[in-house]
Amino acid sequence: MKVKSFAALGAVALLCGCQTSNQADYMQIGYGPSFEVAHAQCELQKRSADQGYLAIGSPAFVAGAGLGNALGNAIAEDQYMKNCLVINGWKRAPHGRGTAVAVAAGAPPAPYGVARAPGSWINTALLDWSDANNKCVAGDKAACGTRAKLGARLRAAGVNPAPV
Repeated sequence: MKVKSFAALGAVALLCGCQTSNQADYMQIGYGPSFEVAHAQCELQKRSADQGYLAIGSPAFVAGAGLGNALGNAIAEDQYMKNCLVINGWKRAPHGRGTAVAVAAGAPPAPYGVARAPGSWINTALLDWSDANNKCVAGDKAACGTRAKLGARLRAAGVNPAPV
C-alpha cells in the first residue's frame, strides 16, 4: 500500500515539475500591459476560479474527493490564466516560438503600442482612424474621407471611435 502511495506521489511531483509559466511560453497578440504586469494581475485573480467541496464518508473517499477537487481547481486556474492573459493581449505560443525566443535570436521584441495585432482588424482600424483624425484636424481633406469610411465601418462593428 505504501509503495503504491509513494509511486503515485512521485508521479504527481514529476508531472508538476514539468509545469512552466514564463514569458517564453507566450507571444503578444494585441495591445495591453507588459507580460509581467498582465501575468501578475491574472495571478492575483486566478483563485476566484477555485471551487470548494464537501465530502462525507470514509477517509479514502474524503481524500479522493479532496484530490479530485484539487485537480479540478488546478485545471480551472490554468484555464482562467489562459483567458485572462488573452484578454490582456498575450496568448500561449507554439512550443519554442514565444517572445523570449525572438529576443534570444537577436531580434528585438516589438515595442509596446507599436506592433499592430495580427488578425484584429478593429485594433488596426482604430489606429488608422486615429491617424486619419489627426491629419483631418490638421487640414488634410483626403484624411477626412478616410476617417469617415473607417468610422462607418467601426460603428457597424459596434465600436464608436473617438479621438484620444
